[in-house]
Amino acid sequence: MKSDTHQTIKQRPLATLWWLVRLQTRVGSFFSIWKAVFSVYQGAVSILFTYIGARLLTEITTIALKGGAPHEVYVWLVAMLVMSLIDSPLRSADALIDRRYSQKVDMLINELMIQKYYDLSQEQFDDEKFAVKLSRAEDALISMQRTLGEITWFCSTVIRFATAITTIAVVAPVIGIVILLTTIPVVRLKMKQNKALDKAYKDVQRYDRISNRTRWLLLDRGTMPEVRIMGAFHHLLTIWRDNIHTYNKRIYEVNKRGLFYDMLTEPMEPLVEFAANVYFFSRLIAGRLALSRFIFLRGLMQQASASATSMAMSFERLHEFSIDLGNFRDVFETAAALPNGTVEVDTPFTVEFDHVSFHYPHNDKLVLNDVSFIIFPGSQLALVGENGAGKSTIIRLLLREYLPTAGEIRVNGVPMSQVNQESYYAGISNLSQDFLTLYHLSVQDNLLMGLDPKAHYKNMKRVAGLVGATEFINELPHGYKQRLDNSYEDGSELSGGQLQRLGIARALLRNGDMLLLDEPTSAIDAKAEYDIFNNIYKEHAGRTTLIISHRFSTVRKAEKILVLERGRVIEYGSHQELVDFGGLYKDMFETQAEGYK
Repeated sequence: MKSDTHQTIKQRPLATLWWLVRLQTRVGSFFSIWKAVFSVYQGAVSILFTYIGARLLTEITTIALKGGAPHEVYVWLVAMLVMSLIDSPLRSADALIDRRYSQKVDMLINELMIQKYYDLSQEQFDDEKFAVKLSRAEDALISMQRTLGEITWFCSTVIRFATAITTIAVVAPVIGIVILLTTIPVVRLKMKQNKALDKAYKDVQRYDRISNRTRWLLLDRGTMPEVRIMGAFHHLLTIWRDNIHTYNKRIYEVNKRGLFYDMLTEPMEPLVEFAANVYFFSRLIAGRLALSRFIFLRGLMQQASASATSMAMSFERLHEFSIDLGNFRDVFETAAALPNGTVEVDTPFTVEFDHVSFHYPHNDKLVLNDVSFIIFPGSQLALVGENGAGKSTIIRLLLREYLPTAGEIRVNGVPMSQVNQESYYAGISNLSQDFLTLYHLSVQDNLLMGLDPKAHYKNMKRVAGLVGATEFINELPHGYKQRLDNSYEDGSELSGGQLQRLGIARALLRNGDMLLLDEPTSAIDAKAEYDIFNNIYKEHAGRTTLIISHRFSTVRKAEKILVLERGRVIEYGSHQELVDFGGLYKDMFETQAEGYK
């Protein structure tokens, strides 16, 4: 079964920005209304300040040149004071409201992204093109708050510009038209530059990802000891340096080409402002414009000119943000390659692999080839084979991470594609090779992940005893409350074997109908492994257990053993049946047994 894991939804900048505005309204309509009203206020109040300032300067100039009563000056000074007293608390209130709603919007957007990651299918994460899209979407999370602020600023700038240009156009229509005409090409050129940058970012994202991961390895205190031992530091440093150099060089080349556009657009503002000032001054000298009107128009001209530039730059930033947001929206609106099914399944599970073949996305080599077997309720099954035989892939298909390329997997007769994953996962306990460990949380948090702590607390201690974890947990300074990262004051670093014991205990605590264990005791000594598996089979008696292990002392306990070679099932039976058969299983068993002599 194939699906388009990197479908692209065509985005338009304005539509994307409007999508963000609608998205942030989920945190409450008050914020949207406030920002809309405050944008209008910001645009209008700047014009009012300009008008009051022009009248004040005119009155001061008149008194200075001709004399007269100063009461008009005091009137405009009081007007300026009143405006300032009103403006200051309003801006403070806006800042407070902005901070509060920024927190809420940030929580909403991050929660949406986390939920989307949960909904997406594993094959989408395996796709490089989609991984690049995810990386850009994560970058967009940072710019979303800036985008909302930029939208507010842009709206107020547009109002300032529109008010100023309308007033100017009444006196000098030509000047108003010139300002408008010089603003449009500036915006167009900036948009063209943004698109070139976005294309460059997509082209070099691979280098950015490699450099970031390499940098993470070089800065990680956990991996540094091994880097030192292997003598790999300078090699990794070279990889980081080469990739970041390639990335920076490509982006610099685009920015360098953008310099030409900047040289074309930046002189426009001072040239237009100079022409307008000459025109207004000529009308003042000719007696066709009063001094107060001249000062007001000149202030408006400066504001219009500055607003035009500010508006163009703001539009440039919004266009840039909209491209980033387009990546987020693209991911947000991408459907899962493997949608959740609608058919709920109940325990006990009967799982049938019916002529299943499978290859991983973007790799046509079959990992499983025409595999058929049935897992019956209450059975004990072990998977055996050399590395790369397909054992872990069977587990991943059982966990519904992928669907078969050919053939079908059925759970209680229901095709895996139709199975509701919540009902299915509720009956599964799983421990993978690279099992999830929450190092920043406590032993208890790791053991009871996904479970009700109050309901399972007593059972947690009992199960810890079954896997031989009680002794070392009790020796920890904080016991079950001890974190697993020694960079915390209440943290300790556990050994690989101790962590595996916690992983096995967590799987048992889930008490699922089907227990899947992939190399669960690879870091545990043979004697402890023997005791643990005796307890596992006893604890999980009457329910299904499937184990992958290279240790035949563990494998031989299973009722049935499935032997894989190059993705095919070549042998099936009990330990004794397979030894008597004299095939690959017997060879592997005797080779390992010889090593223990």
